[in-house]
Amino acid sequence: MIERLGKYRIHRALGKGAMGTVYLAFDPDIEREVAIKTIRKDTIDPDLAAQYLARFRNEAKAAGRLSHPHIVAVHEYGDDAMLTYIVMEYVNGSGLRDHVRMQGAFRFGQLVDLVTALLDALDYAHERGIVHRDIKPSNLLVTDAGFLKVADFGIARIDRTNLTSVGMVIGTPAYMSPEQCRGEETDGRSDLFSAGVVLYELMTGEKPFAGPAESLTHRICHDDPVPPSRRAALKLPPAVDELVGRALAKDPASRFPTAAAFRAALLEVAKLGVEVDEGQGTTVVNIGTVMLKRAAPQWDGATLDSVSQELARFLGPMARVLVQKAAAVASDRAELCAVLAEKIEDTDTRRRFVEAFQRVASGVHARVPGAGTAPGTAPSRPGSRAATSAVETSSAGVPLDDAFVDQVNQRLTVRIGPIARVITRKAAQQARTHGDFVRRVADALDPAQREAFLRDMGYVGS
Repeated sequence: MIERLGKYRIHRALGKGAMGTVYLAFDPDIEREVAIKTIRKDTIDPDLAAQYLARFRNEAKAAGRLSHPHIVAVHEYGDDAMLTYIVMEYVNGSGLRDHVRMQGAFRFGQLVDLVTALLDALDYAHERGIVHRDIKPSNLLVTDAGFLKVADFGIARIDRTNLTSVGMVIGTPAYMSPEQCRGEETDGRSDLFSAGVVLYELMTGEKPFAGPAESLTHRICHDDPVPPSRRAALKLPPAVDELVGRALAKDPASRFPTAAAFRAALLEVAKLGVEVDEGQGTTVVNIGTVMLKRAAPQWDGATLDSVSQELARFLGPMARVLVQKAAAVASDRAELCAVLAEKIEDTDTRRRFVEAFQRVASGVHARVPGAGTAPGTAPSRPGSRAATSAVETSSAGVPLDDAFVDQVNQRLTVRIGPIARVITRKAAQQARTHGDFVRRVADALDPAQREAFLRDMGYVGS
């Protein structure tokens, strides 16, 4: 571990991801603890370096413009030969989901306090032209005293500028708004949809939209979730369902116009009464005093054992502990895969783990055949021009073979995460040839990623 970064003395690592580490450090000038988020330049795919570093700078720029008690403050952006880093406020606490699970049970009023803090922060950011675009529990930090702070503005949109193009899908699938799922232009109302998802999950212990990645975005865009009053452990007033329904409206124009309006409506609902069964009849109490119980996610032991065995091939004995921790915060297999993949630094190793995870999750343990292998021919290298062109010629106008679709999905997952399955399934339904399929998938990426992906698949210059 490094001992010093610029003027900062490094104490210990707080967390480690695929491309870097977050450290607890000490600022000797002001004599305070800080958190330093780093990216190691040698771990970034050279083809994607410009994009990743631009997003990292964007995080510093976006958060650096905001000074609010419920937003993690950014103090400095730095760059040296090996690392790019952001020095920020150190929050001694945990992610929102971990905070809620550790509570076991909490008052509805505590839930309101957390969400109103989030909405206060969003209102402040939106008024200054900044849209977060990735509101989710892991980006919401809570101190031991229950004080919430919004973190990670890495994919924020600043004013009218944007690191991505229209048509680019960006965000975390289960918390994305319909317009994000469709790759359309977003504004502050997208953040309010995500805040509505967080509110729903806090009340019920479940996400409003769940299921396999390939169907998740369709549900977000077209299906209405089960009203929270039907899922919560107590009888909530109809106003709660109306509040959440408006926050999760498909059309942005039907949602709350601002975070301040959402906050005001939530506070009004918190004043309402709710019936509680006390054993000898029911009593009407203020909804803010009602206790909500939390349930831990349920996982099949055989699934976690299989995943642990696969991860152990790449990370050794620590795999089982990592899987247990990931299972405590992940609510489905796609999220479990994403959480574990972040623990692997090397890009190629991470790709191989994702491929292995997908085989375990689907019950298929045989290795996926190489891309470009036409029936009756010897396997070719997956990324070679000969392989891809052979399949394209032989399969024009006929359904794509599952092995090829799976391999494209695996390569895309390494770049953009579980949402890759949605993109590949849609492209596979529309494409007539393998080449057309690959190009349709690539069109969902930004220019830098698109070129690298096409080169990886053997379609340089397409």
